[in-house]
Amino acid sequence: MDEHRCFCELAPLYALGLLNEGDRAWVESQIVVEPDLATELAEIEAIVAAMPYGNSQVPMSANLKDRLFQRIGRTVPMTQPTQEPASAFPALVARLLERSATSLINRSEVRHQAIKWERYKVPGVTIARLHIDLVKREAVGLFRAEPGVRYPLHHHADVEEIFMLQGDLIMGNKVYGSGDYIRSVPSSTHAPETHGGCMFFFRTSLHDEILEEVQA
Repeated sequence: MDEHRCFCELAPLYALGLLNEGDRAWVESQIVVEPDLATELAEIEAIVAAMPYGNSQVPMSANLKDRLFQRIGRTVPMTQPTQEPASAFPALVARLLERSATSLINRSEVRHQAIKWERYKVPGVTIARLHIDLVKREAVGLFRAEPGVRYPLHHHADVEEIFMLQGDLIMGNKVYGSGDYIRSVPSSTHAPETHGGCMFFFRTSLHDEILEEVQA
């Protein structure tokens, strides 16, 4: 019967604990022979572990469909419920796992060890780009300035948000320190500076414009 077994179909069921003893033993024999299959199965098990499939079912209201269709102004279709054949279940599980994998991939992160600092065009300033959103046209990252740095006068094309992590940042007649949040509105301009150096988290537009010549 081995020729009728398919690892790609049985692996999701193995991870869900739905296989009989024979199929389960066959899957385990395959991962011993082929290490790549063991890696594939481990990835599927990680995805399954993130799925709340073990939660208790919440009963659905009997007239839920009627109320939903009434809300959107449509007539409830007079169709008979259908049930997927048993043979389609492995493919159904695979589709669910694929969707879960996509949702995990869409989550981006930057671990502390992976942060890369780079010199900015303003002397004494380094930045770490954490995320660039080309749709919203905004940048998210970390800004670090040495003591005595003055950032040139610049214009904000959209909202700029700053959360101070270390040091001091001077804007106008106000001094901001660790834990302070600063929000600059669109079209605002300023030329912040620091006496003792600083580091902060920022979110700003890619279209911000520096209005002064940067001194090398």
